[in-house]
Amino acid sequence: MIKSHERSSKLFNKGPSLLSKFLLIFFISIVLMGFDFRFHYLKDIRQATNFLSKPFHVALNFPNTIYTFTTQHFSNQSHLIHENEQLKLDIDSLKVDLQRLEFLDQENNLLKNLLEVKNLKKFKTEAVSIIYSRFDPFNQKIIIDGGQNKNFQAGQPVIDALGLVGQISNVFPETSEVVLLIDKKMSVPIQIQRNGLRAITNGNGQNEMITLSYLPHSVDVIQGDILKTSGIDTIYPEGLAVAEVIEINNDPQLPFAKIICKPIASIRNHSHLLVVVTSVNLNKPMPSKNDQKK
Repeated sequence: MIKSHERSSKLFNKGPSLLSKFLLIFFISIVLMGFDFRFHYLKDIRQATNFLSKPFHVALNFPNTIYTFTTQHFSNQSHLIHENEQLKLDIDSLKVDLQRLEFLDQENNLLKNLLEVKNLKKFKTEAVSIIYSRFDPFNQKIIIDGGQNKNFQAGQPVIDALGLVGQISNVFPETSEVVLLIDKKMSVPIQIQRNGLRAITNGNGQNEMITLSYLPHSVDVIQGDILKTSGIDTIYPEGLAVAEVIEINNDPQLPFAKIICKPIASIRNHSHLLVVVTSVNLNKPMPSKNDQKK
């Protein structure tokens, strides 16, 4: 009897099924949504629900947000690094192009100056290129690209647009050796432009300076005096600019005055020079057409 009663209680106490509950909730939801859509009864409740649930949405999306941010950060960083490297390469390339243009511009100006000198000087010259330089205390020499093939001879002067650079010392089939003005073995007869005083310059082989030798302490030489070739040796044309006096030492303990001069020509910074092939006296006026007819 007791067991039968328990079975009856369980049968009558059994509530609606899960499907019935779901359908009921679904129906109530549809009704509420319809009323809310028509009369906006649940607007405040919906806003409150969204406000309360927002932290949960943020928390749930936080890992995805961190992943997206990190991925984008490293992607942007990698792009910036690549872009920076490319910009560095572009800058280096532009620097090379600029240096090349500056060199070509300098070379062009030098050649223009040599051409002007070639046209203005009253002696014949031959343009040459420097193919080798040797600078040490014992040798201040360069090699130029002309020799026996251009009828060059030892002793011929070599000049730039400003003045005397040196002298050919050896001639080979297609090249020549030039001893520079500052070489220890180099001596040039000069005269001071201001007063006509004649002397001899000597190179020291140690720096880009030359000296006036064997002049007494009382000699009439001052700083700023310009030295030019005297022409008395018939090797150098008269009047070529040689050097400027920059220092005078009249130490009484020295037998002669020590006079240091700076070459006017740019001794070492060259790519092209002029070899003086034939020369005439620069101070002698060129014959006029009437003189030539006579």
